[in-house]
Amino acid sequence: MSTHDTPLPAHIRRRFLRVLLCAALATATAAGTATAAPPTTPAPGSCPRWTAVLVPGTWETSPTAMASSAATLDPIATGLTARYGGDIDVRTLTTGPDTTGIAATLTATVAGLCSGTRVVAAGQARGADAVADLATTIGHHQGPIPADRVVAVGLVSDPHRDPATPQLGTPASGQGLAGPRPRDFGELADRVRTLCVEDDPYCATSPQKSPALAAVARVATSIPVEPRPTDPDPNPAPTTPTTTASPASTPTPTPTSATSAAPITGLDPSRVLAQVVTVLDGLSGFTANVPAIVDDLARLPALLGSGDIPGLHQVAGDLNNRFHPLVAMAAGIDLRLVARALTMAAPLDTTGGLAVAAEVVGLLAGLDITRIAAALGRAQEVAWTALAALAAGDPLTALLAVTDLAPVATDLLAGTASAFTGGRLLSLADSYTAPITPTTAGSAAGDPARYGGDTTPNTPAGDHTSATAVLADWFDHAIDHTR
Repeated sequence: MSTHDTPLPAHIRRRFLRVLLCAALATATAAGTATAAPPTTPAPGSCPRWTAVLVPGTWETSPTAMASSAATLDPIATGLTARYGGDIDVRTLTTGPDTTGIAATLTATVAGLCSGTRVVAAGQARGADAVADLATTIGHHQGPIPADRVVAVGLVSDPHRDPATPQLGTPASGQGLAGPRPRDFGELADRVRTLCVEDDPYCATSPQKSPALAAVARVATSIPVEPRPTDPDPNPAPTTPTTTASPASTPTPTPTSATSAAPITGLDPSRVLAQVVTVLDGLSGFTANVPAIVDDLARLPALLGSGDIPGLHQVAGDLNNRFHPLVAMAAGIDLRLVARALTMAAPLDTTGGLAVAAEVVGLLAGLDITRIAAALGRAQEVAWTALAALAAGDPLTALLAVTDLAPVATDLLAGTASAFTGGRLLSLADSYTAPITPTTAGSAAGDPARYGGDTTPNTPAGDHTSATAVLADWFDHAIDHTR
């Protein structure tokens, strides 16, 4: 037998097998590591000591946002970053006119935070509504994180403000427009503060101060909706197939009785209220222009027939300016939904203003406002071109421009005919008295901050921008106590 055929001693064979086994395990582990998903929780060294989650109001971070309204929570973000530096991660969530995803986004954001961070949360208007709902679930041990990880919660212009919740700054009277929540904040009760300035109907309203808003609130808060995640039904009914009517498919209502319109189902009352108050806040600016709009539309065919270029230029500009409040007011708003809510609330309104508003909004809901806005812009552009050519001594170019204006004017007249012919809208506008008092500081709702079609940045009703300095100080105090 050759030397290499001699069997290896037993102890050498056992050592060789152990080496092979370890090599195989190392290879398998390496392969598994290469394909495994990364851990979802950051390493302890990368987890900030605190995280601040800020949720602006519905329209504050949309493309047409009001800059100073969006800035309401900005001083808090800036101050926290300056004071705590790398120890705090400040996150501002983006919201928009579609409010249905705010709560889900907020919950997912908080649930995804690393386990070692302590949380500070603040919201304004619709954002405050979402933050408060989340605080309620956490305080009752049903939220995405334990209550002991929450440092402080601040609610600015909360539509569900409860007078029993401690307020920062000068206390405001009344309560939130949508009424208090069915449940308190549980274990977080001593860590929640509200901030509401007097005369902000979104968070400080009452039947005595604003009967029209109180009527809308009563209707909206009694509207059947899907159960809120924070307010489970203690006695759920057996599940049966149901059909929810789409607001867009409902005919324009007329103000007869609170039950004459189909029930509004599947919508958050705060969302309904926000849209109603936005429309009421801007409606007077539009109705004041209705007589002049009717006159301009009536003059348009004669001016085209005579080729009166200066007259066409003036009317096109006037119409564009006078329709602007309507275009701005209706952005992101479901006018059919608003008309239906106003119709249901009208019998409860002692001022009578909601009945007229319901019919006006019902007429406007039948208009294609996007189409009208496009036609007005095109008409003004063509009229300006014609006037410039005429001034330059080029009547042929001016005449050709007037020819181009004819189909635009025809489209404009067709688009506005349903509301602006027959005299009904003119009569309603003449008798309309605003059921709420618009504020020069911005929206009576405190959230959209739009009035009279003016999209110039405004602050919400009252001065929440400066008042949030009080909230920032309270946050600093609460965080410092956790050091």
